[in-house]
Amino acid sequence: MTRPAFVTSEAPQGPEARGVEGNETTTRVLRSLRPLIGASSERDIGRVAREFANGLGAAHHAFGIVQRTPDGNVLRWLAEDARRWWEGFRPEFPPLIQSAGWPAGQLRACRRALDDGQASPSHDELRRLEAHSALFLVAEGLRPGDTVACLALLFGSADAAAGRYTRAQLADLGNHAASLLLDAYLRLPCQDRAPVPIRLSGREQECLRWASVGKTGGETAQILGLSERTVNFHLGNAFAKLKVNNKQAAVAQAILQGLL
Repeated sequence: MTRPAFVTSEAPQGPEARGVEGNETTTRVLRSLRPLIGASSERDIGRVAREFANGLGAAHHAFGIVQRTPDGNVLRWLAEDARRWWEGFRPEFPPLIQSAGWPAGQLRACRRALDDGQASPSHDELRRLEAHSALFLVAEGLRPGDTVACLALLFGSADAAAGRYTRAQLADLGNHAASLLLDAYLRLPCQDRAPVPIRLSGREQECLRWASVGKTGGETAQILGLSERTVNFHLGNAFAKLKVNNKQAAVAQAILQGLL
């Protein structure tokens, strides 16, 4: 398994910080975050996230609010510019969301690029999307707690952002934005929202439906014209989404949540 290429950096200090602040492009990107001061709705926050990503030259972006609970991580809100474009990069986030092991002041970020000399499912996803690189990061708010912000940025070409920022600067800007976006979200009234509903794919539902009537993986594979390995793959995805580890529990949860 390829080890995550974590981009770690502490906040710029001294002359380096002044250099970043004095950069005209960087200043313009940071100014795009100013409307967060008066943000009064999720739509306002989503609009700022979009403007920030556009300022960096990102082809796609996604910003999510994740709550850490004893039963796992729960996505409470999501702003994205294209539906589920980030789905193939999902495995990048759990190591970043896990706060243990990260020194104070260190950015929890990971960058994947086609020219970084590595090979992973994320690199395959970059090729599928015809993109060059992606940055994933998780940030705490001003008052760290059980809620974190997740930001994903996809860049279509090597010079989309690299021509204007170093990797450390890009990670610093992303961390700064994610922290402010999270704080703006937490200031909104009525934060006791229901989590984002779980969505099962059509294949995941079919495999669970046959499991609910006692069919084995092999029998389900024959019925659907798939390999048993593919059936187990779809069941595994359903288990992860429903936060269970066996068919019986998955079927029960799916029925309770109206997914079957």
